[in-house]
Amino acid sequence: MEFESFESALEYLKKIIKKFEENENISIEELLNNYEEGMEAYYFCAKKLEETQKKIKIIDENFDRNS
Repeated sequence: MEFESFESALEYLKKIIKKFEENENISIEELLNNYEEGMEAYYFCAKKLEETQKKIKIIDENFDRNS
């Protein structure tokens, strides 16, 4: 599964969580599929956040040098 953005991956995670909250009779197959897709979305979000933190650190360091 591919996501276009952090926001789209986060929305997908929210949908999976909502499925679990609203459906008590979820099959083991559906549970496993949703878990796998949720983990893909989670790692996509985590990677994007890490990239963003690195960029912010670089920007902060550049401002510190110019001060």
